[in-house]
Amino acid sequence: MRPPLSAALPDACLPVSDLLTGFRTVFSGEYPALLLLGLRLTLGVSLSALLVSVVFGTLLGIVRSFRLPVLGRLGNAYVELVRGIPLIVLLSVVYYGLPALGVTLAGFPSAVLALGLYSAAYTSEIVRGGLSSVPAGQLEAARSLGLSRVQALRFVVLPQAWRVALPALGNEFVSLILGSSLASAVTLQELFAAGKYITNATYRQFEVYAVLALVYFLLTFTLTRLVRGLERRLSRGERLPERRVL
Repeated sequence: MRPPLSAALPDACLPVSDLLTGFRTVFSGEYPALLLLGLRLTLGVSLSALLVSVVFGTLLGIVRSFRLPVLGRLGNAYVELVRGIPLIVLLSVVYYGLPALGVTLAGFPSAVLALGLYSAAYTSEIVRGGLSSVPAGQLEAARSLGLSRVQALRFVVLPQAWRVALPALGNEFVSLILGSSLASAVTLQELFAAGKYITNATYRQFEVYAVLALVYFLLTFTLTRLVRGLERRLSRGERLPERRVL
């Protein structure tokens, strides 16, 4: 004989009540401050690594695009090497391996350096693709106007290449934010490391990781929307006004 529905409701509500209790635990005491501190470190590492990636990746993309004799080969070798190494291994090499060579870095600069160097290999491919999309006549026209090769590259070619490469660069920044979760391997208490600490303290795995997933999603979603808005704004400037033919 089936039990009455009223008797089954309390047992069915137990998982929901337990989940609510778990989420209240995550957002109580010192845990919100830990998550906020971890979020700040995640953004700091990601933004700093993006700066390293953009600067170094752009230089790599330029030397590889113009096929400079020695630098071009070194750039190709660097890209092939880094793309064949897992990020966690590169983080370990920078944090644990460099002290053997007399170079000791703290967790934050180690994470920034490893993430930046890793991302630069992919950024160079993005920049190289953007440079190849710019017609060769643009550089020649700029040189004919009296600009040096560096000036033509800086003021004429690179702005057009960046406009083409912007969507892919936005995706690379998203990858940097997600890759920063591995920075806990070098003792950096970023967002994911803060989540692991709270999990060990509360034994609330589902609730903690659900909150982390939501925060990472909001970060990447917001960034994607900002990049798309910037892309639309730049493409709007490329549109020429239509001329009426009378």
